[in-house]
Amino acid sequence: MAKKQGYNYFDALIDMSSFAYEAAQYLDSVLADYNPVIVLDKVNGIHDIEHHADDKRHELIIHLTREFITPIEREDIMEMVQKLDTVVDAIDDVLRYIYMFNIATIRPSALKFSSLVVRCTRSMNIAMEEFKNFHKSQSIKDYIVEVNMLEEEGDRMQISALHELFGKSSDAIEIIRWSKVIDCLEACLDDCEEVVDTMERIIMKNT
Repeated sequence: MAKKQGYNYFDALIDMSSFAYEAAQYLDSVLADYNPVIVLDKVNGIHDIEHHADDKRHELIIHLTREFITPIEREDIMEMVQKLDTVVDAIDDVLRYIYMFNIATIRPSALKFSSLVVRCTRSMNIAMEEFKNFHKSQSIKDYIVEVNMLEEEGDRMQISALHELFGKSSDAIEIIRWSKVIDCLEACLDDCEEVVDTMERIIMKNT
């Protein structure tokens, strides 16, 4: 589908998706071994991943504005780029809010959530790898469905986590802090679903 000698847009999208998966794994490792003393260093670390994703996005857009022939419509490529960029930004936001809110300890519900974000970005990344050959892929739809299911699991997890938070905590500041962090974690899953929904729409449009 892509030109043999030209820029490979599908590989660039895979790279962007891989950055999302890398950011999710980074976030999960930070929360699992959380140390508030060094959290700013960890914020800078995840921001480096986000910066690499931005570099790839800029590279792709430059080629998109210069090249006449693209493997799928320009608007579809651009939409996918924006959706993937949003996933990386959402994961970055989680750690940023944890630092800004000066959170001392991580709630067990947040650890469950970050693990779910890892699973979701992994499935999204595999789906993106299959997207390159979507006409022939036998598994891409399975991974799209898996991301949708993980997002639904995240919705249930969000309800449960907020129910526990409001039921067990009497500290208004604590409730405000964690409500925002939980919402940010759930947003990561929503954004992954947006990516695969866009992917599915593009596939239907081109088959």
